[in-house]
Amino acid sequence: MKRKMGAVEELKNRLTEKDILLCILGPTAVGKTDLSVELAGQIDGEVVSADSRQVYRYMDIGTAKPSPKQRELVPHHLIDCVYPDESFSAADFQRLADKAIDEIKSRGRIPILVGGTGLYFRALVDGLFEGPEADE
Repeated sequence: MKRKMGAVEELKNRLTEKDILLCILGPTAVGKTDLSVELAGQIDGEVVSADSRQVYRYMDIGTAKPSPKQRELVPHHLIDCVYPDESFSAADFQRLADKAIDEIKSRGRIPILVGGTGLYFRALVDGLFEGPEADE
């Protein structure tokens, strides 16, 4: 346990308020949520979900959303944001995630991006290409 706590203390010392974005990526059911809640509690962080299904309201089965208890322990962002009949794109995610991350940092806390939707991670970290609008 001392080794783990030492690593957390070292991580805390390396964090800077403006530049840091911790990312926990991986497939469903590997423990990302539990890890993110534990880490956020230790480093004064908040979770930004990068999951293409958790963003939808009422889609609680099969999406592995954080439990109400986990969401009470640590603030979570971009969960239950849109209705299932609304469209939500990677560009929408990028815009909302940027806003959430800025707000988290403005409170002096550490943003932790957690999920398995690779396109969302790439949109946030690398940006999106300039393309035409959708043609319904």
